[in-house]
Amino acid sequence: MNKISKRPIVIFSVLLSYILLQSLWWLNNTWNLYKEVYQGKELERKFWMLFGEGSVFIALLFFGFFITYRAFKKEMAVSNQQRNFLMAITHELKTPIASIKLLWQTIASRKLEPEQVKDLSGKGVENADRLNQMVENILLATKIDEQLFILQKEKISLKKIIADALQRNQNGFLKNHKFSFLHSTSDDFTMTGDEMGLSSIIINLLENAAKYSESGSEICIDLKSNANTISLTISDEGEGIPDEEKKNIFQKFYRVGNENTRKNKGTGLGLFIVKNLVELHNGSIEVRDNSPKGAIFTIQFPIQLN
Repeated sequence: MNKISKRPIVIFSVLLSYILLQSLWWLNNTWNLYKEVYQGKELERKFWMLFGEGSVFIALLFFGFFITYRAFKKEMAVSNQQRNFLMAITHELKTPIASIKLLWQTIASRKLEPEQVKDLSGKGVENADRLNQMVENILLATKIDEQLFILQKEKISLKKIIADALQRNQNGFLKNHKFSFLHSTSDDFTMTGDEMGLSSIIINLLENAAKYSESGSEICIDLKSNANTISLTISDEGEGIPDEEKKNIFQKFYRVGNENTRKNKGTGLGLFIVKNLVELHNGSIEVRDNSPKGAIFTIQFPIQLN
């Protein structure tokens, strides 16, 4: 918390101290007055009445301060997350735009061999895909937050959605990772769901796994089913998620680690989108530690969506 953000708490603390001192002064004066007017049992009764009223007032005062302070800290945390999101998204959007511009300037200003043009154009497409994915995430998160996202229910092969996501991104964010896709060859894993929503779940989980894993490590996708549910597991060999962070990672704008020391890029929207889309499909998601390191995300989807 910087000096500016601390100012309201300092002002509120000074006000609380003033009210507390005024209350103690009032209690002391009232007690002195009682001693002049009452004696014996009546004075003792007045003492306990004054003590009770004063204790309740001071307790309520500190309780109100605690509630206000906690609400203020929560609002500051949200404000900081939103500010960090704006800073991150500005950088994340500018990087592919600048890269695309440079690639096309290179193609336009130089005489290049066809293979070079093809290579540069491919990199341009990768950056355009990255830019498109970020914009889609922002729009999708907004729709989810405003409860405007409506599932377009249809019969879909989850296996095909995963295979398509792997195919589209094998030269993108997955290009420096090994990946395996384990599934039954005889099962198409057909379920009722929203194709765009399910695709977003898969891509965000895969991108999250790639982002927090070292180059060359493996990402494993495992698909299983029974009569009523489909189980999807995505595991990585990355940094893992500390136990105290696991309950927070699905919050909007939340990112693991300290904002000042974090190395990985990101907007903090991916897992927020994943959790909400899973729940819209009446599914559940959990995260646990991988062995010897990394994280495992497991999703349970009902085959038939009501």
